[in-house]
Order: sequence, then structure tokens, then C-alpha cells
Amino acid sequence: MRDGSEGGGTARGQRLVRADWIEAARGALVAGGIASVKVDRLAAGLGVTRGSFYWHFVGRSELLEALLRHWEATNTAPMEQAVAAAGPDGHARFAALVRLWIDEVAFSPAYDAAVRDWARHAPAAAAAVRRIDDRRIALLAGIFADLGYAGTDAFVRARVAYFHQVGYYALAIREPHARRLDLMPYYYRALTGLEMPPHVRGITGSVSDDGRSRLRKTVRTGERPKGRRAK
Repeated sequence: MRDGSEGGGTARGQRLVRADWIEAARGALVAGGIASVKVDRLAAGLGVTRGSFYWHFVGRSELLEALLRHWEATNTAPMEQAVAAAGPDGHARFAALVRLWIDEVAFSPAYDAAVRDWARHAPAAAAAVRRIDDRRIALLAGIFADLGYAGTDAFVRARVAYFHQVGYYALAIREPHARRLDLMPYYYRALTGLEMPPHVRGITGSVSDDGRSRLRKTVRTGERPKGRRAK
């Protein structure tokens, strides 16, 4: 191990660790895009010299690789954990995932958007985004299978639900948290083709019936949805 004060000391005498640099890189990415993730800028923001950075990373490319792994761990693993914690019931699993998206606590839409913007210009980031998108869609497809949809039906519904959520963030829609909770049963009906059952309604806010959708679900061959169909 290297020795000396350049190893991670800040102006305040504290010692940085690898995670501090990754978190600083995340903040820079979200605030200003990948062009802002520069060693000099990060070092200045952390109050250290460039030498401190090289204590933890061989170069900027290693930091960027670590940043992509951090994005995966902090913005995708929580989805899987929320779904797993909801148990085997498909309705509870879907509701838990949607609530995670609405609350934006364990999941950061801004981080997702910044990585997607980065991926438009960097093959490595683009490959990571494709892989993570596939992972998230597979998670949703499993939920739709739990709800009774088979094969391609489950896959396409998973895509529609996921693309809807990505689009919501891409359009930068701004709504009060309470409003998003109020709309949750309506989105639930539109995305699953089923009414939100009473045992998962407790995770939503107050819901009124004004403007209630009258769309009916058409059951196609191979579809055997579990739960009361939307009317």
C-alpha cells in the first residue's frame, strides 16, 4: 500500500475512500453530464490534489467503470429488493415497484437520466444501459407472469410498463407526490389490465373516482390474468 498524505487527505485532515470519489463523480454526472466528470474538477470539489485520485484509481476510465457499477447497484438492485420483499403475490410485487418509482428515494430518476444521456455518446455506457434495461424488463415480465400473463404477453406488458416509466422521466413531468399516489390505481389499471385489489390499496394516497376510466380489457388466447378485470 502507498504511503504519504496524498493517499486521501483533504484540507480538513479527513481521509477519502474510493466510494467518496465515486459519489463525487455521480454528483458531477447528474449536475453537468459526463463532461463534468473530470479528475481535476472532482479533486477541487473534494479539496484534494490529483494525487489523491490516483491513490484509488489507475485512471479516469477506471472511475467511469466504477460509476456504471455504482449506478447499477444503487438504481436497479433496490427495485429487485422491493419486489422480493413484497412476497410471492403479483399484485403486491407490482405495487411495490411502482411505489418505489413514485417515492424516488431508493431510486434516482436524475441518475438514470444522466447515465442514459452519457450512453448516447459512449459505447461502454450504452452497453450497460441495454443490459440494465433488459434486467429491469425481465423483473417486470416475472411480475406479469405472477399476474397470470404468459410468454410474449408478459414480456410486452413488461416493456409497456417500463417504457412508460422511462418516458415519464424523459418528459420531465412534474407532479406533486400526493397527485402521483392518487393516480396510481388508474395507471395500475391501464398497465396491468386489472383493478388494484384492496389488499394493496393501502400503499396509495387518497383516491377519488372522478374521471374513472371505462376501458375494458380484452383477454386474448394464452392470457389468464389473476384478479378482477378492469371495467
